[in-house]
Amino acid sequence: MVLSDEERKRKRRELTRKWKKENPEKIREGGRKYRAKNPEKISEAKKKYNRENPEKVREKRRKYYEENREKIREKQIKYLEENPEKIKEARSKHYEENREKINERRRKDYEENHEKINERRRKDYKKNPEKINERRRKYRKENPEKVRESKRKDYEKNHEKIKERVKKWQKENPELRKSHLKKYYEKNPVALTKEMTKYRRSHRECEWSYCENIKPLHVHHILPKHKYPEYIDGDYHGRMGNNFICFCPFHHFAYHYTYSTKRNNKKHQNALSFLWFNVEQWANDNKISIEDLEIELAQMYTTKVILA
Repeated sequence: MVLSDEERKRKRRELTRKWKKENPEKIREGGRKYRAKNPEKISEAKKKYNRENPEKVREKRRKYYEENREKIREKQIKYLEENPEKIKEARSKHYEENREKINERRRKDYEENHEKINERRRKDYKKNPEKINERRRKYRKENPEKVRESKRKDYEKNHEKIKERVKKWQKENPELRKSHLKKYYEKNPVALTKEMTKYRRSHRECEWSYCENIKPLHVHHILPKHKYPEYIDGDYHGRMGNNFICFCPFHHFAYHYTYSTKRNNKKHQNALSFLWFNVEQWANDNKISIEDLEIELAQMYTTKVILA
């Protein structure tokens, strides 16, 4: 009996299936050899299939993960331990390429599961406090501007909660609060201290650019030396890298005004009314027009000039 082409193909398929079922080891060995000889073809075929069948691929991966969760986790941990640099580089590259998506996903996840996430963070901190503190210190050191901006935004968004939390902590820790205040005032002395009086006596004119006023002078500012290296001849060493500076009443106000306007800083804004009162008195005593000072202040803010 002569078989048709279709029947021959069907019979060949049946024989192939039967042989594969009886020889699984040979099939696997043949597959390994082929993949070893043709890695590029295999990779290209997988990519093509993944592009054409994304839903099937996701479902297959999900099913495999559910059935082999522990096995996969062990492999992942082992690979992480053996290839920390590769993992770090891959994560960094992936984050740079998908920054917006990742940040949006994190924000959404935190909004939906903030209690679980905070609890997990607390547990992690209890297990590895030194490691986490070191990582935080390193990040703060490498990203001071980002840290300041983050704190500022957090305070503006949650200032009432933060105030309540601070009040509660102060009430529960009076002795510790006194200790912190003592250290703070040692590093950041208030106005009219002995150190400031001494500095004022040795600096008899306003240190704002092109200002030659010699009285009265205020010593209310402690500036970072790395930002203003020209003002490093004072005797103040309370905090590393900081120093005093003298301003006349008008430029003292201008300093606070520029920072409060440019950075929307509440601390600088709170000082403006008192300092402007000092400016008015100083202007009246020296017969200076307030309108001229306001014009100079507007020009100062436009050009964003604070110090030379």
